[in-house]
Amino acid sequence: MKGTHVKTFGIIWVLLFFCTSSPLLAEQSLVVSGISALQGNTVTQAEKLAFDDAFARAYLEIALKYVPSSSSFDLMRKLRGFAASRGNQDILQYKIISRSQQDNALLLEVDVRLNDAPLKEWLQAQGLTTPLFLRPKILLMISSRGPGLSERHEWWSMKTPRVYNPFETQFALRLRELGENVSDVPQKFSLPQSGMDRTIYVASSSGAAYLITGSVSHKLTPESSLDSRLELSLVDIGTKQIVSTLNVSLRGSADQKTMNDLLISSVIDQIRSHIAKKVTAINPMAKEKSLCIEGVRDYTLYQALINTLRSMDNVTKITVSGIKGHTVCHTLEIDGRLENVLDTLKQKQLAEADILIDGDAASIRILNP
Repeated sequence: MKGTHVKTFGIIWVLLFFCTSSPLLAEQSLVVSGISALQGNTVTQAEKLAFDDAFARAYLEIALKYVPSSSSFDLMRKLRGFAASRGNQDILQYKIISRSQQDNALLLEVDVRLNDAPLKEWLQAQGLTTPLFLRPKILLMISSRGPGLSERHEWWSMKTPRVYNPFETQFALRLRELGENVSDVPQKFSLPQSGMDRTIYVASSSGAAYLITGSVSHKLTPESSLDSRLELSLVDIGTKQIVSTLNVSLRGSADQKTMNDLLISSVIDQIRSHIAKKVTAINPMAKEKSLCIEGVRDYTLYQALINTLRSMDNVTKITVSGIKGHTVCHTLEIDGRLENVLDTLKQKQLAEADILIDGDAASIRILNP
């Protein structure tokens, strides 16, 4: 009996070594295509550009596994810069599968193996992995004046139905396209007591974490140009402190919608950089948790549990931390709560098991393996 027990332990240990060694490298393998124009480039130049295009597509394909659809527009806007900054340092191995030329274009198909750890860290630092419902809610309260003397729009001073003014509507659309959680105009709200800031009170009562407030004005000049001015403040509702103040003045012959777009483009990145700080504070980088699986006697079942955990978007790394008898302990790096990870695992119904969670530690006891 004793000899059989030792033999079983040895088999489990060897199998665990092979099944857990790959994730330690934080790598992903995939096949991607790259394209480059031949016209105006030498074959060598075209091949380098096609390689760069293929590797950028590899980054994109991996990133889309971790980035919610609400942030996909922002991802497309920023990812090329990240890929260019990394050069080839994340490429562990690659192999050209096919090379062809069509209509003055060089096409490469490449099997590439990438270290994706720097990409994951960058995605989290940019706040791109945070889903829309976890991002801080933003409310806009920007007075609009002009170009006519009598044209003024402040939704919080209007009778219902209250709607964003044209500038706020364009600003809200741009922010939403970039994955920000912009609140609709609240139709009902109470007025503050005397002495309290009305805009902060309304934003707080609507559940907003940030308030973008200020004014935008358009004045028609004698030369029939628009003189446009934007004054904005970003307010952290939790602290009731102004975290950023921006002032922009533009003059041009464009229409009001175009001038609004130009004003928004000049401030949106600075506004979002402050919002991103709260996103990363609310949703910090992956934190280590511990998980022990007891009663490991069936390698196939164990491997199914581990593979299921690895397939979850919020599980970034799994390593074996110790083995004792038929109990295997692991260190997990996850985004979010350990309870959510184990709830998802439980829904897969891979095995009859008891699950116990105590803070950052959990155990799974397999029943009747």
